[in-house]
Amino acid sequence: MSISAVNPSTITKKEAGKVNCTLDLQTFLPYRMYFLGAKMAKSGHDLPELLKELEVNISEREWRVISILGAYGGLTNSNVANLLQADVATISRAVKILKSLKYVDTLNSRKDKRKLLIFLTKSGAELYDKITPKRIETGDMIDSCFSNDELSTLHHLLNKLERHLKHMENELESEWV
Repeated sequence: MSISAVNPSTITKKEAGKVNCTLDLQTFLPYRMYFLGAKMAKSGHDLPELLKELEVNISEREWRVISILGAYGGLTNSNVANLLQADVATISRAVKILKSLKYVDTLNSRKDKRKLLIFLTKSGAELYDKITPKRIETGDMIDSCFSNDELSTLHHLLNKLERHLKHMENELESEWV
């Protein structure tokens, strides 16, 4: 993608700061993954449009909770947070909204009051079943640019990257002495 930078100094008397360190975002993997993830989210059957068509007043955040529960079944709030790479407070806010709309319900832990088991209700499962086939279709459209071998290699590389990131996380955690 070609983007032309504009130097504000050429159109105003204000002086723009100059950076000394350059970063090629097209070869910087964290940026590429973020960018492609955002593009994929908007490709095919756009989730906000699907929710709007079904007159479902939830955000993508709430949908992600429903999709995780639909894929895995009932999970604790910390498991959902881990799978979505979100903090537990964010998940709690989403669950509160989904519970008020009767898409999920919860059970409290007898051992730890902070711990919740979150699960889809019948209407939550019905919503999941309405939207998920369209999301699968979108995934298939995205996958279609790859041969079977390329897709297998891509998944192998993504798994390798995920293992490496987990290793890095463990190495960098300050709790280990």
